[in-house]
Parts: sequence; structure tokens; C-alpha cells
Amino acid sequence: MHRNSSYDADVAKDLQKSSKAVQSYLLGLTEGDDGLGTEEALRITIKRMGIKEFCEMTRIPMPNVMEFLNGKRKLKPETLEKYLKPFGLRIRLALEKAS
Repeated sequence: MHRNSSYDADVAKDLQKSSKAVQSYLLGLTEGDDGLGTEEALRITIKRMGIKEFCEMTRIPMPNVMEFLNGKRKLKPETLEKYLKPFGLRIRLALEKAS
């Protein structure tokens, strides 16, 4: 589905203003059977809100974020926690018995 640039700008503004908006957006991307993985949802969110704004909110250096966005860096669980913490989110790893 194609959205116009004003929609994209409005979403970006909302995400830049509020960590709660980022939280809701990220959770929405990961929910349901067709939900994205955490890292992919985070990449989309960072691009949507703006890389500079994300770096300012999280205090993570831009080169590190760019490597993550370009697929050159896979985040360790503790690093992923740092990316998510400003938005009131954390990850949980779980081992479950396969059916």
C-alpha cells in the first residue's frame, strides 16, 4: 500500500515527540502471526522516525546505528536492550518445547 509523504511526515513527527508513540509503533510491528522480528521492527522504526532523532533519544553513536541499519551489525541481547530501553521496552528470551 502506498502512502503519501504527508502521512510519512506525520508518523515521523509523532515518533520523534514521544517515546510512548515509539513503543506503540514497535509493538504494533511485532504483534500477531505476521509480526516482524524485533530487529526488523526496530530498523523500520528507526528509519521512520529519523536516524539522527533516534541517536539523540537513545544516545547511541550514529555509526553503530548505521551499521545495524545496513545489516553489518547484529545486536547482542544486551545491546538490543540499550536500543529499546528509552522507549520503555525490553526483550525476553524464552526456550520452549517444540511440538
